[in-house]
Amino acid sequence: MNSAICGTTMEQQPTSCSPSVQISLPLPKTAGENNFRRISRTEDSIPYPIPGLAADILHMRVKGGSKIRSLLQFAAARMQGEVRNPNGMSLRQVVFTGSGRGVTKTITCVEILKRKVEGLHQVSKLYYNTVKEVWKSPQPGAPGITMERRVPAICILLSKDPLDPQEPGYQPPQIISVPTEDAERRRGLLRTAHAHSSPHTAKRLCLDDSSACLP
Repeated sequence: MNSAICGTTMEQQPTSCSPSVQISLPLPKTAGENNFRRISRTEDSIPYPIPGLAADILHMRVKGGSKIRSLLQFAAARMQGEVRNPNGMSLRQVVFTGSGRGVTKTITCVEILKRKVEGLHQVSKLYYNTVKEVWKSPQPGAPGITMERRVPAICILLSKDPLDPQEPGYQPPQIISVPTEDAERRRGLLRTAHAHSSPHTAKRLCLDDSSACLP
């Protein structure tokens, strides 16, 4: 993941309360606080912040309680061609979105999928999403509370097809280095030297060929 994205800090925005509700108690932050009970939670349905996405693109919505293994099994099977669309084609693109506590889990899913499916181009966008929560008072007839707050969110597109490298947030495919046969042979010689030779012999071998030294 690009360090510029991972290092970006997005602070949660202040919470607002519906002006039609007057109540002296502080706004609840959890379901058990002040004995209020949350009865609904909705997020704004906003367009993807990445331009040019197909309307039928595979959309993986990652939440705080989502299982990473289940998400990856579903997405990888379609991107690797194990599960095909009605036209008999494997998917070329997938988009992951997450907000609040789901942001970190979204990034984790993307990084693992990029190792499972090689050659994926990536575009990442950070933004804010509006969440509306309705809380019910424990007192009969007492007014409830409607809260709106803005939480950080992320949208990440992975594509087998090339994307615009000038698009902000673009990352080219990762280059996964494969050890050569010669490098593996020299690593094996070094392990043997460490196991059967004196420390001075192993040190000389490292000095003669630094590429053979184990990290």
